[in-house]
Amino acid sequence: MAIALRRARQHHPEQETVASGGPLRNLMLGLNDGLVASFAVTSGVAGAFSTSRVVVMAGVAEMLGGAISMGMAGFISARSEAEFYQSEIERERDEIARWPERERDEVRAIYRQKGFAGALLDQIVAHITADVERWSNVMMREELGLHRERIETPSHSGLLVGSSYLGGALIPVLPYVFLPPAIGIAVSALATVGALFAVGAAKTVITAGRWWKSGLESMATGIVAAAVTYGAGRVFASR
Repeated sequence: MAIALRRARQHHPEQETVASGGPLRNLMLGLNDGLVASFAVTSGVAGAFSTSRVVVMAGVAEMLGGAISMGMAGFISARSEAEFYQSEIERERDEIARWPERERDEVRAIYRQKGFAGALLDQIVAHITADVERWSNVMMREELGLHRERIETPSHSGLLVGSSYLGGALIPVLPYVFLPPAIGIAVSALATVGALFAVGAAKTVITAGRWWKSGLESMATGIVAAAVTYGAGRVFASR
């Protein structure tokens, strides 16, 4: 039976990699958004004002507000996903209780499509349907594509997104703590663009894309956002 179940899992090897992508995805999301938003805000303020104190104040305000906002968004998103999963698994269990033969036939059809037949198929179906929790979990995965292990704890998701946003947003701000805006903006730009490239390249662990392309795309996003806000700041300063 163990061999049969291992064979069944081998039909979906991508499930293990996707299941581990949630925390990493949230980490990358927070870092990238924090870098871009903070870079844009500090560049715009640096273009309008000549004192580092104003830039740092604006940057810190953006950091804190953005971290709280992103953290709450991560929390709500994870909680909604968990609530949806719970409602769906309760529906599956209700269907198993009402129409066990129909649900058993669905399990049989699923594993027949995977290549199992005869006595081995009967053994797999009997094992799965012998326990309601196991049965409903299998139906959730195989019929609906929903996986319990992919659902994150809302508090963990919120803290991870918020703290990673805070870490990313800190990078563009730090140079202005020690340098005047005229020099700080150059140092901030170099540090942020480098960090954006690294984060973009690291995303390919999840997306399986080309690391250099993803890195350049992240860089371009930050550069465009900062260029627009810096230009707006210069226009404001000239009036």
